[in-house]
Amino acid sequence: MKTVEKILLALILLLLLVGAFVALRYIDFFNVKQIDITVHGPVTNVSTEMQRIINPVKGRNIFEISLRSLKKELEAFDGVSQVNIRRYYPDTLIMEIDYSEVALKCYSISDSREISYYFSHDGILEQVGQQTWDAFDKPAVVELNPAYAQMIVKWGADEGFSSMLKLAEQLSGNNLITNIKYDNNNGNEFGRLVIDLSSLNSTLYVRELVSAQRLGEALDLISSQFSAGGANVIYDLYANTLVKRT
Repeated sequence: MKTVEKILLALILLLLLVGAFVALRYIDFFNVKQIDITVHGPVTNVSTEMQRIINPVKGRNIFEISLRSLKKELEAFDGVSQVNIRRYYPDTLIMEIDYSEVALKCYSISDSREISYYFSHDGILEQVGQQTWDAFDKPAVVELNPAYAQMIVKWGADEGFSSMLKLAEQLSGNNLITNIKYDNNNGNEFGRLVIDLSSLNSTLYVRELVSAQRLGEALDLISSQFSAGGANVIYDLYANTLVKRT
């Protein structure tokens, strides 16, 4: 087959494919009838505001919907870390909405009663209002030093902060933890994570970056050593050892 004939054949096939795609967009058989949504993280329900974006998609042709635009709109909501959407032909969309497992708060430098709430997304702190905060079920809440929080808001996350978030994700939903605080005076390195375990009369200071497994083992050991009525016990956790203060 000559080169010209090959080119003509390729153009004809391309036109047929384009024509078929355009035609499919006008066939009711491919209109969206079902949207399956799965929510991961400390939020279990799809908010009313999200439903206002998602519901109008029903009835539209599955080929004409821009998944990229829809994903971008949903990821703009407070606390949403990632949205995945895929088509399941002929008439279904499957959505996965992931929320941040770690929430952050800090008290104002000038007024300890004034609290700011944040979620971290791609290393940037996004401030959220009280209503959004209250909608979350049980994320791991980390209190930041206000000066450090302002630095992160202005300049973005350092490596130490990013490492802390990954570690704090493992603490989400742990009912033994009363409060978590994080401060970093070491520049780009991991700072100090303080975990209050009031029900165990204990406080755990994570002095350097450890694995999630190592942190979990330390919490299990502290729980096993608990004795009711005793004085508050302080522990220091390092990469290779757990030290009980006397």
